[in-house]
Amino acid sequence: MTVEEAIAEISQRVQAASPTAILRITRISEEEASIRAYAPAGDETAIKAATQDYTIQLLTGDGLDVQVLVYDVATSLPPEE
Repeated sequence: MTVEEAIAEISQRVQAASPTAILRITRISEEEASIRAYAPAGDETAIKAATQDYTIQLLTGDGLDVQVLVYDVATSLPPEE
């Protein structure tokens, strides 16, 4: 699996858990990326539940380090793309 495929899958999982989430993605290398999800505070647990096991699987099985960071959209506005 590539980091691009991992980003796409995780993005879908985040959007399924929180349809209003705004995502900002930073590609660090061919094996590393971070996804910042700006979502309502009440969606944080659902986003973590949808992504945590998968990101651990990516790290241990594929050597891909894709971090998912969740921010409360009410207090932290997402940066412009």
